[in-house]
Amino acid sequence: MTRLTIKRAAALMLALLSLTVLFACAANGEKTGLNASASLDELVTEAPDEAPTEAPTEAPTEVPTEAPTEAPTEEPTEVPTEEPTEGPTEAPTEEPTEEPTSAPTDTPKPTPKPTPKPTPKPTPKPTPKPTPKPTPKPTPKPTPKPTAAPSMPYFLYYEKGSFTLTVYKLGSDGQYSQKVKAFRTSHGGNKTPAGTFTLGAKEVWHSFGNSGYARFAIKYASGVYLHGPLYYTKNIYNINPTYYDGSKKIGGINTGGCLRMTVGAIKWIYDHCAAGTQLKIVNGSPLGTSSSDIPPRTGSFDPTDPEVTGEPTAAPTSAPTSAPTSAPTSAPTSAPTSAPTSAPTAEPAPTGGEEEP
Repeated sequence: MTRLTIKRAAALMLALLSLTVLFACAANGEKTGLNASASLDELVTEAPDEAPTEAPTEAPTEVPTEAPTEAPTEEPTEVPTEEPTEGPTEAPTEEPTEEPTSAPTDTPKPTPKPTPKPTPKPTPKPTPKPTPKPTPKPTPKPTPKPTAAPSMPYFLYYEKGSFTLTVYKLGSDGQYSQKVKAFRTSHGGNKTPAGTFTLGAKEVWHSFGNSGYARFAIKYASGVYLHGPLYYTKNIYNINPTYYDGSKKIGGINTGGCLRMTVGAIKWIYDHCAAGTQLKIVNGSPLGTSSSDIPPRTGSFDPTDPEVTGEPTAAPTSAPTSAPTSAPTSAPTSAPTSAPTSAPTAEPAPTGGEEEP
């Protein structure tokens, strides 16, 4: 639209220029005409015959010569050049370009809807944390803590909860840190006192009255012993199975306060742990000690007894009738003489007695 207005303004300017030229030419003609008329008046006055001849000749010569020369030169040059060039070029370019461009801009509306939904769901799930659990457990150190200064080569530690008597050896570091043996052992529950005791007198056979004879016995407090299974008589082939693998099986709460074990276990302690060796008894199982079950019995003897060589040829059926008459007289006389009196004085006295193995 601006180019059309410029075109029209240019045409008007050209028209004004042509008019000014015409007016200028006309003004020049009038001046010449006035001059001519003045000369004619003088001529008329002076010579009236010459006036009509000269007046018409001078007026037409000057007026037509100036008007056609200036006017046609300016009009054809400027007007035709601007009209054909600006007219056809501006009209087709502006009108069709604005209409088609604005129409397709309304189409991209349904695109942004289905894209943002399925992405954020499956990623944050498979990240569990299973690692920090199994590390803090394997740190117990099963080293016992005797109350007195280490002086004996061995230290006995019994946990009621695991029915295990563990033997520790004195190491080069001055502590009982070396585990030597672990024996399955019965106890008497509350009848077996907890505390630290000292081993005393030892016997190969100890009588428990009507209950029979214990194979190897070591006293550790008043009326209570470490000992092996019971026998009807002082005969290694005449075992009472009740106290080995019967109703009072080794490895349960079934004694009168003593610690009962196999012949092989008590024989090892009898040979290696001298009088004065410390024995510590604790409730529960704070160190988590453990021991193997006793071996099965295949005859009327303890299979762990090192003196057993096989089943005897003579049947042991008549042994229980004659044994109790002579055995109780000699057994109790020698046992109390060598037992130390000072070791168990500070410990609680057990409720069981010598008649409860």
